[in-house]
This record gives sequence, C-alpha cells and structure tokens, in this order.
Amino acid sequence: MRAVPFFVLALLTSACLIPRNPGTGSTSSGGGYASSGGGGGGGSYGSDGSDGTAYGATPANATTGSAAPAAPQTVSVTIRSSCDHTVPVFYGEKPGFSSGTRSTVSSNSVSSQTFQVGDLMWILDDSDQPIGSTSISSSTREIEISSNCGGLSAR
Repeated sequence: MRAVPFFVLALLTSACLIPRNPGTGSTSSGGGYASSGGGGGGGSYGSDGSDGTAYGATPANATTGSAAPAAPQTVSVTIRSSCDHTVPVFYGEKPGFSSGTRSTVSSNSVSSQTFQVGDLMWILDDSDQPIGSTSISSSTREIEISSNCGGLSAR
C-alpha cells in the first residue's frame, strides 16, 4: 500500500468543507446545487457568487447621490466677560438635559472658543440654572457677558 502525503489529504478534506454557491446551477469547477426545477439557473448571481457587476463598477440599480455632505462650519469666537466675578457657562443644547460642557468664564477676561454654526452658549446662575443663551451663527465673532453678569450678547 502506498502512503498518501499529508498535504494531499488536507487539500482533499478542505475542499469538502467549502460549500458551493447554492442556486447557481454551476460553478467554475462544474457541479453545484441543483435548483428545484431540475439543474441550473435560479438566482440572479453569477457563477462566482457575485451579482454580475464588474469589480469596482457601480451596479445599475444603485442610487447615485451627491457628493458627501460638507463638514460642519466652525467659527472661532472671542468671549469677553464684563462681569466682576467668575460666572458658570454651558456649551451645548440645554444645561442639565443634554450632553455638553460646563465651564466658567473668569471676571473681566477675554478668551477664545471654537464652535460649530448652530451651537449654543448658556450663562448659568449659581445653582447652574440657565439665565440666558445665544446661538452661534457663521457671522458670530464675539460674545460678551454683560456687566450685570446676567446676559449674553453676540456680535
């Protein structure tokens, strides 16, 4: 009896573990699963399991939209405080109800903050309740906290 090399046995057994593409009727190596109606056909897929579209091509039934949406516009804003003490502020949708960032602005200070158009800045009281807010537009360049520490003005 002749010994069969191990790699030949491995190759033969691994070929049995790879299922053929059902419903195609034939494969490049012949055979395949027979469809219910007697051998052949059945699906809209090619013999290689693809949908018949060339590699890298866009299928005819695919919808082609416009280019990817533009990135959100950012605005660099100078924040000035005319208030005589440090005030709490919130950057986000609604203080206490949404994700955002709580921060403070020091008395009589100037700082810079980067926003996206449509972002909100809130001034808070000592209990972190909102007093006032302003929305950032593409033309906003400066936000001032008023000298009475209770209001915001954007320009």
